[in-house]
Amino acid sequence: MARFEAVADDIKAVIISDYGKGVICLPLLDRVIDLCRRKEIFVAVDPKETHFHNYRKVSLITPNHHEAGFAYGRRIVNETDLLDVGHGLLRKLEAESILITRGADGMSLFQTGADPTHIPTFARQVFDVTGAGDTVIASFVSAMCAGANLVEAAVIANAGAGVTVKEIGTATVSGKELRRELERNIRNGNLASAVSANNS
Repeated sequence: MARFEAVADDIKAVIISDYGKGVICLPLLDRVIDLCRRKEIFVAVDPKETHFHNYRKVSLITPNHHEAGFAYGRRIVNETDLLDVGHGLLRKLEAESILITRGADGMSLFQTGADPTHIPTFARQVFDVTGAGDTVIASFVSAMCAGANLVEAAVIANAGAGVTVKEIGTATVSGKELRRELERNIRNGNLASAVSANNS
């Protein structure tokens, strides 16, 4: 915490990746989130489903649909379930946004005070989903730090995940690959619904 407090004035965002190993405990979360809120630092959480009650008042949470359903106590099997879980978790956690990753069905972004945005999957081929969640949160937060809004950041994160899952094992995504994937989906009209939601 002393080290974090020393560098807090020089950072724009924090990613908390909770693997449930014990380091990301409630006292640590409380102190980090409180400091980030006071300094207006964007806080994104890659959650452990059994720790959801700890992630209150953060900027972003990125659960997959299984984790989100478990945390809210309702399995997501259709659109109604998805909307209830997404809005319910926003209220319960007092979060600014939740990005629920849905595998082949893409992603759904829920924001406080706004309609949800559903983004179709970018992936043409899926060989290995290892590390896809890490790519999503890293891409999203990087985009936010560069000036994107929440919908734009989600679109960029979705493109990054589409690149990652085409590789075997963990993989990195270069700026060139990400740009190419975004351009391909713009040409194909895959982003029409997300862009429309963003403009409204």
